Amino acid sequence: MNEAAAAEPQAEPSPAFLQAVSELAMDQPVTTSQPIYNAQGIKLLEGGVKVDRGLYDRLVSHRLSRPLDECVDAEPSVDAKVMREAALAAMAQWPFFARMAPIGRTREIVLEAIAAVPLPKPIALHLTLAHDRRPALFAHSILMALLCAHLAREGGAALHDVAEAATAGLLHDMGMMHIDSGLLDADERLSGERLNPVYVHPLTSSMLVGRFTEYPKQVVRAIVEHHERLDGSGYPRGLVGDAISPLGRMLSLAEVVTAMFDGEREQPEQRVSLLLRISPRRYDAALVPSIHRLLRAAPPPDAEAGAPAEQSIARLLRLADELGRWRETAESIGPQLDGAHAALLLSMNEQNATLQRMLYEAGVTRDQLGALGDDVGEDAAVRVELWALAEELLWQLHAAANQLKRRWQATEPALPHPRALAAWFDGVASLDAHDPT
Repeated sequence: MNEAAAAEPQAEPSPAFLQAVSELAMDQPVTTSQPIYNAQGIKLLEGGVKVDRGLYDRLVSHRLSRPLDECVDAEPSVDAKVMREAALAAMAQWPFFARMAPIGRTREIVLEAIAAVPLPKPIALHLTLAHDRRPALFAHSILMALLCAHLAREGGAALHDVAEAATAGLLHDMGMMHIDSGLLDADERLSGERLNPVYVHPLTSSMLVGRFTEYPKQVVRAIVEHHERLDGSGYPRGLVGDAISPLGRMLSLAEVVTAMFDGEREQPEQRVSLLLRISPRRYDAALVPSIHRLLRAAPPPDAEAGAPAEQSIARLLRLADELGRWRETAESIGPQLDGAHAALLLSMNEQNATLQRMLYEAGVTRDQLGALGDDVGEDAAVRVELWALAEELLWQLHAAANQLKRRWQATEPALPHPRALAAWFDGVASLDAHDPT
């Protein structure tokens, strides 16, 4: 699938976005700000009329002459006051973010940066839809704005640049409103083609934001880059090192940190600490110390925190086995491949080595895991560390396997997965189902 075509916001409106607008209209007034025409010039809706739940059925099969978000208004919409209140609520909920912006002038600088984000009506509509229909997405965007503003301020940026950082953080995930929420909320882990909309959402977000002159080019570029990693393991373009802009690096770091505070994840600060220690090559070394300073002030984990140590050890042993099985898989299929597919295999070998290094740098080997005594369960810090390491390594292994599967499918000439590779994919997918958690 062509990434630009998949991300194009001016093609026929995504069913997910149409559905969200229709549902919002059931809760508050939504009206057409101008007539809505299809690409052939046929009027589908008059301007100035109230939108109802039938909007979806009337528009879903049409390509529109203008993006839908430019043709409808919602009142009330998210504004500076709503964002300030959401930021204060986030700091009240998460001590990590409260420490980042303590009460006083520091907090006001961060809050003012968020309140200063320009909100053209189509952008305000997206935020209003997220606030009303996808509250977890809106909360994540607020956390991103907070953390990006903090990182910029700590780096000595001028107030204008702090506001730009907050803008990029707040708007980075607007493309997620164009993905079916049922897909994102599914209980099973996504893989293969089902991940395509997720992989292109940075492009969608940048196109949505890039229409407006209120947003500088560096903000639009950083939004494209918010899932890139310095070691090339990110997406959508697999950029490496200096190919990622400074603001893009900031968003990349903020994205992985704030993701730990999404939903009901346990021990988010311990997980952030572990992630940054075992993946030092993926994130900007000039920015990471700012996160570590906040983490050092965290209280120790609760005595009952984390899974039982023996369960985490069993998971880590299985994960280590799967990493070892990749080496056997690569050796068996390598002689059959050449060109682009051989390059993909080499890339996966490098990612596998990175995951092996994560275990080594965390001080965990198979021998060490086997030698841990029964009394390790009495040490809450060690127990949480083992649990967090198993959680992070499982996520990283799934991400690496999904990336290989996606790139394999997109590489010419089209080749089926070799039997050994398909079996390895199945083994990685089974880890969730069989892990004793």
